[in-house]
Amino acid sequence: METTAKSNRLHIALFGRTNVGKSSFLNFLFAQDVSITSEIAGTTTDVVEKPMELLPIGPVVFIDTAGLGDKTALSDKRLKKTQKVFERADLILLVTESGVWGEYENFVMTSAAYGNIPVIVVINKIDISYPSDDYFSEIKSK
Repeated sequence: METTAKSNRLHIALFGRTNVGKSSFLNFLFAQDVSITSEIAGTTTDVVEKPMELLPIGPVVFIDTAGLGDKTALSDKRLKKTQKVFERADLILLVTESGVWGEYENFVMTSAAYGNIPVIVVINKIDISYPSDDYFSEIKSK
């Protein structure tokens, strides 16, 4: 696996709002601290890449991005790097929270559709708030 070039790997990008739990989700997938996490919005300041062997698919690289809706002084620079990830993503994991869907999620869905990139919606933090049937219906309609 380590000899497979990045260009020959499936690129799986994580997108979502600031502090929705993208980095925590990535850490969970790998069962290790790949990305720094905290309660402070905007902790992920740069794109983080982590290769792995995902069976039965094969070699992949997960790409953790800065959160959409970042309001920090460096937000413009962070978001430019995040938006460039659309150019190389083969699959997008759109990380959301229960009941929260708006301009940022629609931006990801529109950008993915433009690039013909499949999207899997990941509803995070369901231990805090379980999604309603209406929320599931809203996501299915996207």
